Amino acid sequence: ESRFEETFGLARKGFPPAQRRFAQAALSDLLGGMGYFHGRSLVQGPRQERPVPAAEAALFTAVPSRSFFPRGFLWDEGFHQLLLARWAPALSREVIAHWLDLMNAEGWIPREQILGEEARAK
Repeated sequence: ESRFEETFGLARKGFPPAQRRFAQAALSDLLGGMGYFHGRSLVQGPRQERPVPAAEAALFTAVPSRSFFPRGFLWDEGFHQLLLARWAPALSREVIAHWLDLMNAEGWIPREQILGEEARAK
């Protein structure tokens, strides 16, 4: 609780205890929703009839729900990092580095990463 207050300063900003507990729960849910995924995405280029497996990749990311959406969403990750970067800057840099490692030669990062059979099954 003291680290949370030092980081976000909600008590000194006048937030009541119930709202501070809610904020702590939100941070806890974000951290609990982080996962490491490994496998191949399916990608389809303009000259391909069907999606083909991409190279093996790894992704450490926060996800909306590890049981229902076991995959990373680039758009969502930007919002996750607004909070995570304040709480654990090194952890945030690790997540961002994983996303940047997914960039292809043209500078494109797919907006959704479904890595491996388990993630594709969901």
